[in-house]
Amino acid sequence: MLCRMAWRTAATLSTQQPSSPGALPRLEVSPRLRALMSYRKLTAAVPRMLVLESRYWLDTACIRAARAMGWDLRHVPVHMQGKMPRDQVEGLLTALVEFRPDFILSINLSGMDESGLFARLFADLRVPYVTWFVDDPRTILMGRTHYASEYAVALTWERAYRAYLLDCGFAEAHVMPLAADTAVFNAPPAAHWEDAPAFVGNSMVDFAEREWGWLRERPELERAVLRAFEAGRVTRDRFARGVDAMLAPDVAATLDAEARRHVEMVCFIEGTRRLREAMARAVAPEGAVMRGDDAWATLVPHHGPPIHYTGELPRFYRDCAVNLNTTSIQMATTVNQRVFDCPAAGGFLLTDHQDALADLFDVEKEVATYQDHEELVSRLRFYRAHPAERVAITERARKRILCEHTYTHRLKRIEALLRARYAG
Repeated sequence: MLCRMAWRTAATLSTQQPSSPGALPRLEVSPRLRALMSYRKLTAAVPRMLVLESRYWLDTACIRAARAMGWDLRHVPVHMQGKMPRDQVEGLLTALVEFRPDFILSINLSGMDESGLFARLFADLRVPYVTWFVDDPRTILMGRTHYASEYAVALTWERAYRAYLLDCGFAEAHVMPLAADTAVFNAPPAAHWEDAPAFVGNSMVDFAEREWGWLRERPELERAVLRAFEAGRVTRDRFARGVDAMLAPDVAATLDAEARRHVEMVCFIEGTRRLREAMARAVAPEGAVMRGDDAWATLVPHHGPPIHYTGELPRFYRDCAVNLNTTSIQMATTVNQRVFDCPAAGGFLLTDHQDALADLFDVEKEVATYQDHEELVSRLRFYRAHPAERVAITERARKRILCEHTYTHRLKRIEALLRARYAG
C-alpha cells in the first residue's frame, strides 16, 4: 500500500514556472509529498544512502563498501549524461519516497538533468545531495550554478578544483581522494613474478582523434590549440588553472562555454596521450609492455590486449615485476586509481611524483616514484634487480591503504561531513 501511495504522490510532480525573472523552473512539490519527505536526516546510527548508479566503477565500489558496513542502501540506474528515460525517472522518484534516504550520492553529476530540476527538487525536499567529481568538473558543470543549493555538497579528487566548485555555488566542497576497493584488490605480494614490467591503460589515440575532429571544423581554433602544445603550455599546472592559462588571451576571450569545454577536453585527452606515449617510448628498450587498446601497436614494439578491470587486473598487478604509472593531465596534484589498486592487490608500483602522495603515504618508505623519464628508466632497472625492495615497499603501502585508504574510509568521511552539517 505504501509503495502505491508513494509513487502516486511522486507522480503528481509537475514543472512549476519561475515567478520572477532570472529564476529557474522547479518541480512543484505537493503538500502530501512534502509531508512524506519531512523526516529528520542522519540521526540514526546507520545512514541511509541512495546511489544514482551509472557506469562508473566508483558507484560499484561505494555500493560494496556500504553493504560491508551494514548501511541501509538503495541504488537506482541512471544515465551518465544526456536525458534519462521515463522508467529511470520513475525509479528515482519512487526510491526517494519509499526509501527516504539520509543523502543521495552521485559520481560526476550522473543522473542529473541539464537544467538542474532534480537538484532543486532534492533541495526543496531537504535531502542532502553529494556529487563526487573524479574528472575535471569544469567540463561537466561548464560554469553552471543551477546544481547548487544549501543541500548540495561537492567532493573532488583533485584539490585544484575546489575553489571552482565553491564558485559554482555548492554549499561545501571537500577534497576526497580515490581509494581501493578491497573486495576486488586485496592480496599480499607474490613470491615470484611471471610478467615483464608493464603499463595497463588506454593509449588515448582514438579518444584524442575524436576530440581533434571537432576542432578540425574550426581551423583557427585548432591552430591556437596546436600552438599551445608546441609552446609547452599544456601542463598539469596550467590545466588546473583552465583554458585561459593554456591558450593565448585573445583566443580564450572569444570562446563560449561549449567551445571552452571542447578545448579543455582536447587538452586533457591529447595531453594525457602524449604523456603516456612518452613514458611508453622511454621504457620500450627495457622490454616494458603496454596493455590496452590496439593503437599501442603503432607506438611501441611491446604491447598486448586489454585487461579486465575486476576479473583480471588484480592478479596481473601481483604477477607483474614492476607496474608503471603516469598521471593524467587533469590531475595537477592528486593520484590516480593505480596508486591504490596496485599495492592493495600485492603489486609493486613505480609512479610519477605527485604532490598529494605526501598527504597519503610515507613517500620515503611506501612509494617508489620518478621525476622524469631518465629517472624512470634508472629506477626501473634498480627495482627489477632488487625484488626484496619491491616487496618491502608494497607491503608497507598495502598496510597503509588497508588502514586509511579504502572506500569504506571514504564513505565514513562522507558520513561525518554530512552529519556535521545536516544531522537532525
